[in-house]
Amino acid sequence: MYCLTEIDLTDFLDGASSAPNRLRLVSRCHDPMQKTSAEVFLAVKAMEKSDQRQAIAGLKYMLKLAQLGKPFGQLLDKKAVHEAFAPFYCDVTKRNETIWRYRHGDVRILFYYAADKVVLLTHTLVKRTDKLATREKNVATQAVIEFLEASRSGSGLRWIE
Repeated sequence: MYCLTEIDLTDFLDGASSAPNRLRLVSRCHDPMQKTSAEVFLAVKAMEKSDQRQAIAGLKYMLKLAQLGKPFGQLLDKKAVHEAFAPFYCDVTKRNETIWRYRHGDVRILFYYAADKVVLLTHTLVKRTDKLATREKNVATQAVIEFLEASRSGSGLRWIE
């Protein structure tokens, strides 16, 4: 079963509400009963405290930009948002797919633009070198493939509130 949860402003800011035409930032959940099992939350929790602060600030900023409903590349410069690596051929969609990267300090949030204004957060990491490691590319690519397979399967996606 493939479980997803939407990461929204209420996860970080009490009393915040989301715009109706926003981009929906989502993350895979490991436990179908707990939103806190979202991969993005687990990745941030595993970071050192200073990196956690950067990651949370980056996620908050992405969420605020998502309220505008436009691709992040239209709102930020190419240094902050660009393709994470060369597009890869996906057997599920039978076309090349692109994973994007948002940079906030030393933290990188990799994401994929899916259908219906859904933005899948594929991987969150601390990166202090110029090159993205092959392992990190593979994690992000596999996350997209699994999401696309689940979205096209009979059982589909299960949303966790």
